[in-house]
Amino acid sequence: MATKKKEVDEHLKIALGEIGEIKPWFDKDVNAYVFEHPSYPVEYAGESEEEVIQGYPQYLREFIRHRLNNRLHPLMEKATKGHGGKRPGAGRPKGTKKAPTKVVRLPTDIADWIVKRSSYPRVRQLIAKGKY
Repeated sequence: MATKKKEVDEHLKIALGEIGEIKPWFDKDVNAYVFEHPSYPVEYAGESEEEVIQGYPQYLREFIRHRLNNRLHPLMEKATKGHGGKRPGAGRPKGTKKAPTKVVRLPTDIADWIVKRSSYPRVRQLIAKGKY
């Protein structure tokens, strides 16, 4: 399924608008000028700033073409943005605290004895459910 050049050019124009001015920086680790943007998983490196400014849009165009043709690995695209699906108002209301709890592990024979002998029904209920 090949996309049309016009469609790729439209998406490239939008992407370059989101990126803004391409300002490469010199990376000492690779000894070259590098540019990347967090919105797109495309990185380009070159010997000069001008080379990077001219080459980055070509690599971005190829990425967009592959994305429009559904030829990208699922890990390349983010499934969620921001807090991973956090909804406003979800979770515990602000200012409230959970009651403090303590986990105690007992040998099974002692736990069984407590279940049989305890006069507190809540203790028997929790231990019987295996939450001891």
